Amino acid sequence: MNHSIRRYRWTGATLEALDTVCRYLLLSTLWTVGTALVVTAPAATSALVETARGGSRGDHGPVLTTFLANMRRTVRTSTAAVAILLPIGALLAVNFAIVPLMREQGMYVAAVLVSIAIPFLLFSANLIPATAGEDLRVRQAYQRTLERIVNHPFAAIVTALIAAGGAVLIYLQPLSAFIIAAPAARLVVAVHDRSAAQPARVKAN
Repeated sequence: MNHSIRRYRWTGATLEALDTVCRYLLLSTLWTVGTALVVTAPAATSALVETARGGSRGDHGPVLTTFLANMRRTVRTSTAAVAILLPIGALLAVNFAIVPLMREQGMYVAAVLVSIAIPFLLFSANLIPATAGEDLRVRQAYQRTLERIVNHPFAAIVTALIAAGGAVLIYLQPLSAFIIAAPAARLVVAVHDRSAAQPARVKAN
């Protein structure tokens, strides 16, 4: 009897693990296809994060329909919010490309650019995780992101590092996007949700 119970538990755990792996692979694939269209990349990323958040809270509904529903709900906010940041990012990239051509002034210009690029990248990396799943105005989305960064700087930094690490891996091996996107989003969700829940626990005590 005990042997049968142990084997049943082992089989159940194995099937659950396989189900999780399959869901992550499907979610990563949906995100990869969505970002390949470029225009839909912000909405796909928002849907990725929100779908991963739902899974962490026990929502085991169909991945495809959940992803598409999340994508439709936030497409306007995510696209507009990211579109405003693109010219700034492009300007920074152009200036970094020019720095090596400078001589004595190159070091000082590079220092100024780095001091601007770090906060910009920190804000950009936390924009989607802080606003995923909500149809906000761009101003509200920016305000929410700034509040998260100020109130939870450690979570913001970890999120930026995860995003940067994922971007580097995908740049070096594009096919890795089909594997790492969903686990990375799940990790970001865990960091954000844990930090957001801390004040509530403090007040309760």
